[in-house]
Amino acid sequence: MTPVVNGAAMSPAIHPKFSHVETWIFDLDLTLYAPEHNIMEQVRNRIAAFVGDYFKVDGERAHQIRYDYWRKYGTTLGGLMVEHGVDPHGYLDFVHNVDMSLLQPCDRLRAGIEALPGRKLIFTNADAPYAQRVLVARGLEGLFEDVFDIHRMEHKPKPAMDSYLALCGQLDIEPEAALFVEDSAHNLEPAKKLGMTTVWVNHSAGAESGNNRPLFVDHEIEDVASWLAGKKEQT
Repeated sequence: MTPVVNGAAMSPAIHPKFSHVETWIFDLDLTLYAPEHNIMEQVRNRIAAFVGDYFKVDGERAHQIRYDYWRKYGTTLGGLMVEHGVDPHGYLDFVHNVDMSLLQPCDRLRAGIEALPGRKLIFTNADAPYAQRVLVARGLEGLFEDVFDIHRMEHKPKPAMDSYLALCGQLDIEPEAALFVEDSAHNLEPAKKLGMTTVWVNHSAGAESGNNRPLFVDHEIEDVASWLAGKKEQT
């Protein structure tokens, strides 16, 4: 639980247990905004539309293929590239053509990230142009030093260890002095193996909290803005 000083909880920016952190790494989708913003549902539907057109199948079958490739390869794109040689750029342009007006700027989130000492980075299985659109829509533009995207991962999505090694190597990150915030718990396991401090954004409040959370999760939170503002994390 986050300690309380003079009646107020301490934010990660000043909390002594985060004093070792020099690099703050954030996932993008469902980490810097909540599921109710409906962006990822749009993306999933666009992926199914692409798959349906490519294979000439109906919507139900398209979603099944989308899901099967996601489970096998980490992303639907990975399966389409490996098994069918699909061009990633055209695919990503299509599936990321979503309505960003559903996202709204969050001043509290911006203030919390801005207050963090050290480097701030995005590490996402999406591509950089889409990531920049999300950041602008959330009012977070200009806060992050870099966006390490799916192209720079050579299309090996999280949780592929190669991509974490590439992130650290290309951006000169010392894992033991880095913290990674991510909504997909399984994507935190490679980060923890490298020595990063891990923060899981668990949108299912209480579903896997406390003693049931994975051992590779150091801290469990419900919302990034609240955590950065000094609200308590899950115990």
